[in-house]
Amino acid sequence: MGESLIWEKTGQTLILKGALDRDSLLPLWQQKEKLLADIDSINVSKLEYVDSTGLALLVRFKHHMQKRGDKLHFSGIDERLNTLITLYDLQEMIIDS
Repeated sequence: MGESLIWEKTGQTLILKGALDRDSLLPLWQQKEKLLADIDSINVSKLEYVDSTGLALLVRFKHHMQKRGDKLHFSGIDERLNTLITLYDLQEMIIDS
């Protein structure tokens, strides 16, 4: 898509903005240890675009946190992302688990 992905931490929330896709996710993945260290939620309301690789990254973040014994919640899921989550049958994992 060519759009960039930016993020910021506010308290215990990681806020993602822009596009989360195969072209933009590598820097986020490379910094996952630092970014996930003190958070318990990821706000995706400011994402303009998420593709299946972006969704896979969110699943990996959730799995990473679970392995550490921590919970991770997602907030701000819009209709488009919810449709992608439903297509991959990930509702139980992503939405309020």
